[in-house]
Amino acid sequence: MPIAERACLALLLVYLFWLPLPFGSVIDESRLPLVLTPLLLCFAASLLAARDPATNHSMAYRTWAIGGAILVAIAALQLIPLSPSLLGAISPESLTIWTLGGKVASLTGVPTRHAFPVSIDPGRTREEMFRLLALLATFQAAAFLVRDHIARVSLACGLCAAAVFETLYGVREAALRRYAIWGWVNRLIYDRVTGTFVNPNHFGHYVAIILPLAIFLAALAWHQSGPESAPFRRRLIMLLEHRFFVFAAGVFAAIGCLAAILVSQSRGALLASIVGFLVVGFRILAAKNSRGGTLMKASAGAISAILLLGAIIVWLGSERTVLRRLAPTEAETATFVGRKIGITAAFRIWEDFPVLGSGAGTFDRVVSMHQTEDLTKFYHRAHDDYAEIAATMGTAGFVVAMVALIGGYVGLMRGTFGKRGAALPWRRRAFQIAALTSLTIAMVHALFDFNFFIPANAATLAAIVGAAVAPRKLSRTSRASADDSLSRR
Repeated sequence: MPIAERACLALLLVYLFWLPLPFGSVIDESRLPLVLTPLLLCFAASLLAARDPATNHSMAYRTWAIGGAILVAIAALQLIPLSPSLLGAISPESLTIWTLGGKVASLTGVPTRHAFPVSIDPGRTREEMFRLLALLATFQAAAFLVRDHIARVSLACGLCAAAVFETLYGVREAALRRYAIWGWVNRLIYDRVTGTFVNPNHFGHYVAIILPLAIFLAALAWHQSGPESAPFRRRLIMLLEHRFFVFAAGVFAAIGCLAAILVSQSRGALLASIVGFLVVGFRILAAKNSRGGTLMKASAGAISAILLLGAIIVWLGSERTVLRRLAPTEAETATFVGRKIGITAAFRIWEDFPVLGSGAGTFDRVVSMHQTEDLTKFYHRAHDDYAEIAATMGTAGFVVAMVALIGGYVGLMRGTFGKRGAALPWRRRAFQIAALTSLTIAMVHALFDFNFFIPANAATLAAIVGAAVAPRKLSRTSRASADDSLSRR
């Protein structure tokens, strides 16, 4: 790997490590580095990638790249001032809101405007557009830079280090009974571990999508300790002698991520993690059903995971883990009711703004139009990413987002377990399986939380899936033969 490419990769890892530190990058002070850094990295990485040809891009890469670009374009379209007649045809509700606002403004002497955008709050939509652009740039930068085995291991190690740091920091604050983040005392949720996130559910999600990468590191070390036909004792000795540090790092990070999910007491992160591993696990079994020992290995792995999870719960104590929140109480019932209120309001907003939505990032501006229950609280998010996308970006944005998300997911699944995946090296295939698990966890959790709208979580996932669909580099021999074939043409 050239020095310039290594430098860009190192900067990408630093950026990914930094993302969760400023409160999950949700504060205003983090907005500029959140957007500017991946844009610069993407630009530099694209120049480096142009000098180093690659094989054809996968269907998953093309689907996510094109879908992300269209989503950014839809957000930009929501900012274009339109004539009242055109806006009335596209979004009558937006025209009504802008017209009423103009009448109120005219009473104070403000000149009346003659063209209005679809978004009811262009400032919020502009910020969300740049955040989407940053996610696309992070995805592209990872696809350009994480193109070989060393880079993939570096990415996994960097994210595992970030997850372990978040866990240790959060546990330390909880042990000291401070529940503070860089001096700011969290008085909103003060009895659960949050890392450097304000909301423990978002912290639980962050470590949940990194957990598969930790398992990837441990599995890689075991795989490289010897052939499958080697006796267990021999492979164990080779592991301890040659791959101990990578294996230990993976196991330590995996245990840390599991413990973090439990002490964050995030039921959603725990449920999404279980579903994610089950979905991908069953797909692995389906791909290897011709091998006699696969079912036994899978069963042993599942039993080991259950025992490990139980041991961590016993060690931490049920009062400190998510088990405390599994019992039906009045507070937990209120949580479920609150999610129902937010999701219902989102679908009603979608009915009001069916084509292009109310404007990306404007959910908290319009939720009061349909929030008829629990009026003592203000719902900034719908607690369902899919419903919120439909409400703020309309049918157009929802269709693009779902086609891109599901299409890329299916493409990566086929590229991992299909004919093309069978030709991949084991280590590349194992990384793609880990990325699939992370993506499945995120997609399931998005049904009842809003982690796609937490910048640190969304950008971290973008980097993981970008690395999973990165095109393979051409070897020198393949590149020379390709050049010869072109010259003969």
